[in-house]
Amino acid sequence: MSISFEEFIEKYYIDDFTKTLELKGQDKLNFYNDFNDIIKSIARIFDKLTNIASLRGGQVLMSLAKLEKTESVINKTDIKRSLSIDRLEKLLHAFEYLEENNYILIEKKTSKFHVIKLNEKDNPDFTLFREIIQKFWISPEEEEARVKKWRGM
Repeated sequence: MSISFEEFIEKYYIDDFTKTLELKGQDKLNFYNDFNDIIKSIARIFDKLTNIASLRGGQVLMSLAKLEKTESVINKTDIKRSLSIDRLEKLLHAFEYLEENNYILIEKKTSKFHVIKLNEKDNPDFTLFREIIQKFWISPEEEEARVKKWRGM
């Protein structure tokens, strides 16, 4: 299993500016292997995204990963809102495809309310994916809020 981005930073004290990063011998080899694992994991993530038949599938995965940082329960409407999409019907094919291919887990609470989660158990690379998305990706909903704030609305 690959190392997560946060574990990598902690292991090598990368965000600690009071220490000098000195790697020798086995530590240097371990650093290279861990870094290589992270890059390979990123490549697998993008491979999975490009192989999703639904064009909105990648957007749904990114929105779900982003929302997991702030929401304990995520449903289809939360994802629709995050992506600034007007109708849920536009995402239904993506949800079906992602569930059929074990990218997401959908727990049906009622006929209209479904809890959605990334399937990190079957896709361990999604741990790193989630960390990257939460830190670096700006959802359409966040972008709209930033524009409104900038305009002073």
